[in-house]
Amino acid sequence: MRDARRPPPPLCRKLVRLGIVSSTNDVARQLAEAGWPEGTVVVAEEQTAGRGRFGRRWESPRGGLWFSILLKPELGAEDVARLPVVAGLAVARALRNSLGLSVELKWPNDVLIKGKKVCGILVESSFTGEQLAFLILGIGINANFDPDELPEPISSSSTSLRAELGRDVDLDALLFSVLHELSACYETLLSGRGEELLREAEGLMGLPRRARILSGGRELVGLAIGLADDGSLLLRTEDGHVEKAVWWEATIIELGS
Repeated sequence: MRDARRPPPPLCRKLVRLGIVSSTNDVARQLAEAGWPEGTVVVAEEQTAGRGRFGRRWESPRGGLWFSILLKPELGAEDVARLPVVAGLAVARALRNSLGLSVELKWPNDVLIKGKKVCGILVESSFTGEQLAFLILGIGINANFDPDELPEPISSSSTSLRAELGRDVDLDALLFSVLHELSACYETLLSGRGEELLREAEGLMGLPRRARILSGGRELVGLAIGLADDGSLLLRTEDGHVEKAVWWEATIIELGS
């Protein structure tokens, strides 16, 4: 349970707890369209149609921490583009600070333990004309189940908190830990200091390192040298040219040392 001595995180103004849903992002979007405020958090015990980037299915069995947060930020386009990386950083901080785990980030939106995925993040936006109306930030953490409960090939590349710790974790405590870290990162973005977060994230990504990337239908191979100001990945190809991979169209196929 949440520590009653600690005030609730700023990004948890309203908390909606549900059993089985199609997707917490879908529920959060419905609430956003009905006028619910920033800081509405939707948590479900299980998702039947959870999704990741590019419409990929996200397996969400009972025992995981599946939730979405409604955001209505007054941010420029560059800061909005940083959100997937920043959200991953917030989860990494929470897993490190509350559970003592050693974690790393995989650009743009995955949290890994010993090279295996433990958390995925999905950012979805809604516009009124050219004006950003709201963002839905979906976070899924593999927690109190064994990775072999997931179908192949997902199980081979995934881990869970139970597998790493040898025990189950308090999902409420973990939720509020992530929300506190996310609130702190969000405040940093709002204050115009987003570059500080990107530099911290670069360290958790182990950059520079070799990478093979699929971006805009092209396969690129080279050295991932860092993050651009908007959170895009900078890749120096073998001919010395620096390519900029943006999170909404690029994915990493393979990472080297």
